[in-house]
Amino acid sequence: MTVKTDEPLGDTAEMAPLLTCSTCGTTPQPADQARARLGWSRSVERGRTMWTCERCSRENLRSIESKLDPAWW
Repeated sequence: MTVKTDEPLGDTAEMAPLLTCSTCGTTPQPADQARARLGWSRSVERGRTMWTCERCSRENLRSIESKLDPAWW
């Protein structure tokens, strides 16, 4: 049985942690967090979720795709 309500479930951007590029430290504005998740690269390194901004992702695309350790970029 599905129950429908008219109340919003909340803004997912508010519930999610803020993005920070693990390479350059860039952080998008709070209003742009949800949109940034669509263009940023996500990886898991040693059990930690790492985010890489669009610019750093483009600059290091070959290293990311060949799964080199980020220390080599």
